Amino acid sequence: MSVSATTARAFATADAGGVVWTEAVAAPPPGGVEAGTLLGAGGAAARDLAGEGVLAVERPGGRVELRAARDGVAEAGRDGVRVDPPHRIAGHADAAAGDRDVLGSLLVEGHVTPGRTLRASGSLRVAGQVDRADLHAGGDLVVQGRIGGAAVSAGALQTLRRRLHRPLGEAAAGLDALVAVVGRLRAAAAARGGEVPVARAVAALRADRFAALADGLARADALLGEARRDWPGLSGGLATQVAAARAALERPEDTGDPLAALEAAAAFLAAAVPSRRPAGDAGVSLASAHSCTIVAAGSMRITGAGVTDCEISVDGDLLATGGAGLIRSGLVRVGGRVRARELAGRTGARLRLVLEDPRPGEELLRAEVVQAGVDIVAGGEVVRVDRRRAGVRLRVEGGRAVIDSD
Repeated sequence: MSVSATTARAFATADAGGVVWTEAVAAPPPGGVEAGTLLGAGGAAARDLAGEGVLAVERPGGRVELRAARDGVAEAGRDGVRVDPPHRIAGHADAAAGDRDVLGSLLVEGHVTPGRTLRASGSLRVAGQVDRADLHAGGDLVVQGRIGGAAVSAGALQTLRRRLHRPLGEAAAGLDALVAVVGRLRAAAAARGGEVPVARAVAALRADRFAALADGLARADALLGEARRDWPGLSGGLATQVAAARAALERPEDTGDPLAALEAAAAFLAAAVPSRRPAGDAGVSLASAHSCTIVAAGSMRITGAGVTDCEISVDGDLLATGGAGLIRSGLVRVGGRVRARELAGRTGARLRLVLEDPRPGEELLRAEVVQAGVDIVAGGEVVRVDRRRAGVRLRVEGGRAVIDSD
């Protein structure tokens, strides 16, 4: 079974399998498609057309849906359809290239110039420098050059998907099971010449056998709402399907066709939510930064000269052991550990380092040198450093900060 080698527009079906392609394949949106998006559907032969990044989802009645299993660009070829994650800006991300908001990953082969806004639901990599721009990556953010006067963030979507895995990990199977039970109840009633109102059956099953499913959808809906306040376009399709499934469960009488809504959500979630919990949180990697706001849902790695006068929030570890490894002045909040070559303030501007999760006994901070002008906050205490100290190590014991040096 194969697809025409010309373009997706050249076909409506693929041989006897009768695969019908959606606009996501026939006219792929330039920003890409979201994981879970329906690309095509047909009979059993449709399975042969699921390429890389595409999942063949079995549906009732023998229907097979081809859905995106990751964010990216849908492309049709001789052997089927695939979803490729990368988008690319061949030169600089400047006024001519414009702003970008893509589903998948984004590679900038040059610099990012002032005023640009770049968003990618996956990783975002910049080969050059970033000057007074906004960069937001759902996965990793890697900048090989320096960053100045920019606002950057990373890991929002990957972290969200990890948090969603518990409430949504079995939601697709649960929704399908609920629909199947309603179908059996209706068939049994019809065999006796009776009828089961769909809305009443869904409400009764939700309160009894599927209460955990309803609770999971409610938690996922809340997590998505919280994330989308910071990133309005984040996981729009997923948010829509979770909200629709929740409404059909909680208010089936107000839903035109609650079974159709539940079935559609089940198919979307089967592709959008991986069977395994996603790997570790994504973070930020950069050479140097000055006067920036940096937010990392995972860890942050500084590979070059270091950072100066930045406001930094890192949920994981902060590692500044490559290059000069300097963290100078500004406000830095870290949820994990800090490893650095040098911490320092400067004239008129101290460095305030806040260790937000002081796990007892763990070495939270290790720095080769801590210069004057540094305040370290841990365990409710402020350790003020006003002279040079070498080989600094800090831990919390008995609720108090304990600092050692060579």
